[in-house]
Amino acid sequence: MKSNGIIRYAALVAALLCATLPSCRRTADEPSLPEAETAVQVGFRISLGALGGAARATRADGYDDGRGVDYENHIDFEHGSYRFLFFDLQNRYLASFTPTRLRPVEFGAFRSKVYEVGGTIPKPLPEDFKVVVLANWPDYPDGLTVGVTTIEQICSAACGRYAYTPPFRLGERLIPFYGVKLCEGVTFIRDLQTDLGTIHLLRAMAKIEVACVTPGWNISGVALQRYNAAGYCAPSGVYGFGDYSWPDYVGTLHLVGDRNDAEPKSLDFAPSAQGTFVAYVPEYRNLAGGTTDVRAQDAAELRVTFRESGDKEYPVEFKYYTSVPAGSRLGDPFDIRRNYYYKFTITKAAEPLIVVDVYPYEEVELDPGFGLLSASKNEKRNEK
Repeated sequence: MKSNGIIRYAALVAALLCATLPSCRRTADEPSLPEAETAVQVGFRISLGALGGAARATRADGYDDGRGVDYENHIDFEHGSYRFLFFDLQNRYLASFTPTRLRPVEFGAFRSKVYEVGGTIPKPLPEDFKVVVLANWPDYPDGLTVGVTTIEQICSAACGRYAYTPPFRLGERLIPFYGVKLCEGVTFIRDLQTDLGTIHLLRAMAKIEVACVTPGWNISGVALQRYNAAGYCAPSGVYGFGDYSWPDYVGTLHLVGDRNDAEPKSLDFAPSAQGTFVAYVPEYRNLAGGTTDVRAQDAAELRVTFRESGDKEYPVEFKYYTSVPAGSRLGDPFDIRRNYYYKFTITKAAEPLIVVDVYPYEEVELDPGFGLLSASKNEKRNEK
């Protein structure tokens, strides 16, 4: 690391991307058991964990996958803020599921990344279908029509929008989630629970964290210049686990009205108990329309102040300063995306230089220098 000041940003691709998805099949060979024609038991897990099949990675110092903060992974089961829906292979609605068993599997109710779900459905589904999970939405769709209502209609419906009014305090507000999984070759057996595997959830918001690690320098404030006052709880065009993957998933924003808010606004970050400054925000487009390397006129940026510098503000753009991923160049801007964890670590001397690192939300791979998980590396991870 250079001796002069550095803002070290980690755009943690929260690809909430989670453990390798088992197919929704029975693992035991049960040819003699009768297939069900009436109500059947089903069970599955919902997860905010890591994409399995990838090599284990070294976490960055101070990295938090959500289990270190109350409510970051929390689903409001107590007040029924969830829906479990089934769809056919054409993404058309089949049925809903009301569970009789909901419980966190690890780390207690407020920090668990895995939840276990079980219950009964009135009749067996086709052997190939999709499971969709909606959680912590401000409202949920009703009047769903079998064979007509689609996944995209739900993801883009007015009830699928959330209003964002700062300060967004976890516990008072919860992050909306969305997940979908394709189940193939399922056989439902009477009096036996059919395991549907794991459905992996995507956060609707980005997390931004700023910290200073230089002795003698203390951040007095962090503000985000420009943000959107609303967002969608679900992404658009994500109808299966393959749609979560880099680069397809992270290449698409789902903005209300397909644009940023016209009115400029400033958002003050909240100090954490660890001395960092944190905010959870909706998606925001920093790239000029139709481009991959041009900063939009209304692009967002951070403003950081230090106790030792009085009122002087240090602007920090959402762009690559070094360690550029494949397909990008130094100075290229990038959007604020759902499911990303942007971590800025400031090393302050006189005037800071800015260095950007990009690594995923859940697992951090570091090179000997600053470290970078490039697109090519991530594509290989997703192929496993």
